[in-house]
Amino acid sequence: MWVFLVIVMVLIAVVLVMVLPTLLRPQTTTQNDANAKNREIFRQQFDEISQDKANGVLDEAQFQITKSELERRMLDEVGIATTTTINTEPDRKLAIAITVLVPLLAFWLYVKIGQPEVLLKSVGEVPVVSDVSTLEHRAMAGDIEPLLVALKDKLVENPENGEGWALLARSYVSLGRHAEAVPAYEKAAKIITDDPQLLADYADALAVASGGKLAGAPEDLVNQALKLDPHHQKALMLSATIAYDKQNYKEAIQIWERLQSELSADSELKSYVQTALAEAYAVSGEKPSAQLTKQSVEKQSAVQKQGIRGVVRVQADLAKKLAPTDTLFVFARAAQGAPMPVAIVRASAKDLPFQFQLDDSHSLMPSNKLSQTGEVVVVARISKSGDAKPQAGDLQGTSTVMKPVGENVEIEINEVVK
Repeated sequence: MWVFLVIVMVLIAVVLVMVLPTLLRPQTTTQNDANAKNREIFRQQFDEISQDKANGVLDEAQFQITKSELERRMLDEVGIATTTTINTEPDRKLAIAITVLVPLLAFWLYVKIGQPEVLLKSVGEVPVVSDVSTLEHRAMAGDIEPLLVALKDKLVENPENGEGWALLARSYVSLGRHAEAVPAYEKAAKIITDDPQLLADYADALAVASGGKLAGAPEDLVNQALKLDPHHQKALMLSATIAYDKQNYKEAIQIWERLQSELSADSELKSYVQTALAEAYAVSGEKPSAQLTKQSVEKQSAVQKQGIRGVVRVQADLAKKLAPTDTLFVFARAAQGAPMPVAIVRASAKDLPFQFQLDDSHSLMPSNKLSQTGEVVVVARISKSGDAKPQAGDLQGTSTVMKPVGENVEIEINEVVK
């Protein structure tokens, strides 16, 4: 008990030593340019587009468009640099209050949410685990070994607690003690007979404990799990592995393909399943099924065809400013970040009203596709010189912020570039 109290007092003293000097000495605060961060961001963006130009990603016209847009945004968003110095006097009253209140608050919190009675127990007394949630909470604090012993003793007294046996088994697995987890899983599975996850975990632990062999009892457990849930992911993965180990590659491929089709695009298992499937194909000499290849091609084609479709019109009072030789640029750029075009098409002013389509086939860089951009703005610009760089006298219209997928988008050219 005395050791505990000494540790508490030392910790409180450390906190006070860290806090009080700051309050007891005069403070001088200097607030520098509030726009420094924004300036640095724009510097980085200028460097990026310069590098893109040097690498041939952007031609001179595209570079000038992007540079001008950056300069305009920089003038709009970045103000004048400012520096402010603030002097403050030491706050002795607050320092005294903290010195008194920190120990009192620590003591009050321990009485309210701690376990003061533990200080009165003998050192050798085994802690009592009231229920499963207490075990989980205490185990997170690192005191898992005595808690596992206490839980096991409790389960011996109440052997019909299936959830408790399952928790004990999974705790052993988390510690790498699969051999001890197996009998706990066995008891849990006899009580809980309708949980495919429990059966799959039991099969996995049993296989690890027996040197990685899934044949026999683990395979029976996997089959039971799949009868309860034919789409259970872990059971399917184990089933595919069993078929692969038996050199039944065709069956393994069928299971992997089925699992791959059922996984979501952002599933963490996706890459693992694809790797296993590729290995099974390589070992077996089989070729990917026509149906799977067709689905892959259709999916890729659908992604490529997604995009923005609409029409560009010009405001009536600006139409008289058009010449048949004027060039029309329609491009999408990211709503946030660098203003360089993501996808662009070129036409003639005589084509107005112009039906446009922007998709991945119009992207400037393969690594920066339209479909991969979060939100975009579509710009329609009529250039008098034929140069993509905006110049005074050009006509322009802009869409609202939108996703890179849309139908019937209408853009009106309604302003003159100054």
